Amino acid sequence: MSVFWKSRYLIDSGYGMGSYSIGHFAWLALLLLSIILLGSSYRKGNEKRRRGIRYTVASLVIIDEVLKDVVMPLTGQWDWSFLPLHLCSISVFAVALHAVTESRLLAEYLYAVTLPTALMAMVFPDWTGTLPLWNFLSIHSFSIHFLLVLYPCLLIYGGFRPSVRYLIRIIPAVICLAFIMHFVNNELGTNFFFVNGGGDGVNPLSVLEDYAGRFYLLALPVIAAICWLPMYLIPMRVNKDRQ
Repeated sequence: MSVFWKSRYLIDSGYGMGSYSIGHFAWLALLLLSIILLGSSYRKGNEKRRRGIRYTVASLVIIDEVLKDVVMPLTGQWDWSFLPLHLCSISVFAVALHAVTESRLLAEYLYAVTLPTALMAMVFPDWTGTLPLWNFLSIHSFSIHFLLVLYPCLLIYGGFRPSVRYLIRIIPAVICLAFIMHFVNNELGTNFFFVNGGGDGVNPLSVLEDYAGRFYLLALPVIAAICWLPMYLIPMRVNKDRQ
């Protein structure tokens, strides 16, 4: 099988592109450029144009996820971990639903949950240690998180403002899903929602696991609070100064 199609479970060692390599920085630069250029177009566009951009990004997200779900079985590499139950995989459905319904609650979820988790995946990728730049799953992993960061950023350009009132409404749903995934992980040997560990490579969650050990789950709310405090306090301050 070509290295291009191999997953991290079959590929030989020594092929990894490495984090913070030229290829990694190229993806980050492309993400930043896309946010600025497409965000500016979204902000200036009328509602018809904005809807078209949202539909396009949402369609690309769905296609990206479906391609992975088709290619892995066809290449004989299906594994339980490829089920669309990861936090970012669930965000794929959230993006698609929001593009159609424009739900304010889903917009809050995309801002509070999807944006920071997808951005963390882009900055601290756990696939670069084993997969090369020119590899299907490497491209998929970057592109899917790329789109999941881009979509909520477009909403911000379009005037979305976070609300603690809506955040409080989505927290119980996230906790419930995490609770369910804990048992799913125990049955399937997976790590959906990262509730069974911080994942591969060096990232804030793996560092947290190293320090917290078996108290890892209890420390996750601290990580969430650290992310959400600036994400909500800064917009509140900006809005207050504008009044």
